[in-house]
Amino acid sequence: MIMIGTNFKRRIKALFIDYLCIVLYLLIIFALILVIYNIFLDSIPEFTEETGQWVAFLTTVLPITIYYSFKESGKSFASFGKRKAGLMVKYKRDPIIGSIIRNVLKFLPWQFGHMAVIRGIYNGFDSYHVKIFYGLAILLPVIYTGMVLLRKDHRHIPDILAKSNVEVRQSKNKVN
Repeated sequence: MIMIGTNFKRRIKALFIDYLCIVLYLLIIFALILVIYNIFLDSIPEFTEETGQWVAFLTTVLPITIYYSFKESGKSFASFGKRKAGLMVKYKRDPIIGSIIRNVLKFLPWQFGHMAVIRGIYNGFDSYHVKIFYGLAILLPVIYTGMVLLRKDHRHIPDILAKSNVEVRQSKNKVN
């Protein structure tokens, strides 16, 4: 039975807000890189597959994973989107370790997507590596979302392995 409750609706709201923040970050990075390439290099340099993989990882997945790990293990235990949606992440272990595990696994499909596209550009999209990476990039988010929908505790693989749970933030202004 699908469990669409307040927690799930709030998680979708948080996801949407966080997604918009990530898109804004990516647009800023894109603009900065274009300016730097055009001013200092006079064009976009050619990359090897390996360099392309590193650039994609170091400018997108790594900084965003670090940001989310930092925010979700900090005093608010929430990303910008989770805070706006009234959610927070609770951990049964060290929040720093839990947050790193949670966010590495959460953003892993994004890295797999990068790996598939970049490898496909350089070696062709018929490669079994590309198909595996594409499959993981699509399958993992579907599994994560399905688990949040179908499980009573609304936890997905990153939450289970990090021993965390996304919960509704308790209001500080409770009236007794």
